Amino acid sequence: MTPSKSTTSACPQCLRKIPARVFERDGRVYLSKECPTHGADEALLASDAALYWNAGPEGSKGCCALNHSCTMIFEITERCNLTCPTCFTASSPHETWQMPLEEFDRKLSTLLAQGKRDADMVQLSGGEPTIHPDIERMIALCFERGVKKVYVNTNGVRVAKDAEFVERLAALDGGRDRLQFYLQFDGFEERTHSLIRGAKGLSPVKRQAIANLHRHGLYALPVMTVTRDVNLHEIGDVVRMLVENHPKMNTLILQPAFYAGRYENERHVERLTLAEVAYEVSRQTGGMFIPEDFGPIPCSHPNCFALAVAFVRDGQVIPVSRYFPRFETWKNPGVAETIEKLSDRMPQSMLDGLADTGLVDSLIDLMAESDETVNWADYRNFLLIGIKPFMDAHTYDQDRVERRCVHVIDREGVPVSLCEYNTLRRPRGLL
Repeated sequence: MTPSKSTTSACPQCLRKIPARVFERDGRVYLSKECPTHGADEALLASDAALYWNAGPEGSKGCCALNHSCTMIFEITERCNLTCPTCFTASSPHETWQMPLEEFDRKLSTLLAQGKRDADMVQLSGGEPTIHPDIERMIALCFERGVKKVYVNTNGVRVAKDAEFVERLAALDGGRDRLQFYLQFDGFEERTHSLIRGAKGLSPVKRQAIANLHRHGLYALPVMTVTRDVNLHEIGDVVRMLVENHPKMNTLILQPAFYAGRYENERHVERLTLAEVAYEVSRQTGGMFIPEDFGPIPCSHPNCFALAVAFVRDGQVIPVSRYFPRFETWKNPGVAETIEKLSDRMPQSMLDGLADTGLVDSLIDLMAESDETVNWADYRNFLLIGIKPFMDAHTYDQDRVERRCVHVIDREGVPVSLCEYNTLRRPRGLL
């Protein structure tokens, strides 16, 4: 019998929540729905039905209670120094709103008091957060409040052009590897940056941003927005760049473009899916990673994120999935205890995949170290590639939303699931 399920989605026109059905056709998975006012809509969810239905155990509620955030995203400005055609927030240099420092401090303190005092991660986003006049003080406040990791989502323009700014950020980090940068890195070709970012000459800017961060001991985490017919063919080159720069860089996020904000495309059925990106990684790297190496993390819905983890020894990339089952070890008490200890030092989402007892045992000695003395370089032996398919109004699935542990802090200071906020709560064209 062909698998199917019922869920709740949204009308792409009026955003009204409506019943929807997820079903398989010709080996692919689709979501269909019909709004009483605006009619029917159908969207492709997965290009490989087997990978979709077998992604992982949906029964688990993940690591998070309904009011808990593993990652809190603060969108601190609407302003940006680029006008990217693919921007899901429609930010631009013409926008003026930015969050006052006092408001940021108040919201951060309130959220930490309500939830987990020593939060895993805070992301500062926008717009372009590096052009916020109080970005440095905001980062310092996060550390003062006990946040373990601060990620800055950046296009890299200021990072590339303002070395003194990067030096000051490095001083805030103090060599403790607490400050990292989600850096837009869509490929190497000039055409790629022109079409995805709407600007010329960005390729050398991205490389300079990485060089400036590395020069000051800061960590760049490249995030590649992947678009069909534009840069899909560059995935292999970006993966090889990651390997060549390991351990200075050890994580790559591949993000299929989705239809929100400024980015629209009538051919929704031709959207890139998680499965297709995984197959392209395999094809373009000659099997360095294969689709089966990508598995979900228990922290979220199994079709919200796929992570491949490899151990790098003497330049050889060894995917750890080749040595342990993807799901069975999650409930192993010994593994769970070790992962819990590791998560005190690293983002939970990056650790749940490291369930192989042999590999985890090699890190146990680090657990005796204090946060002040732990050698973070030892963690860089690992290499991680994540695929993150965001939802939009066409693919919105309430089942996935309820398992999200990444939350945007809205204007009222309330944590909202990222995809729910992007789809239903974000003012059209604004933060």
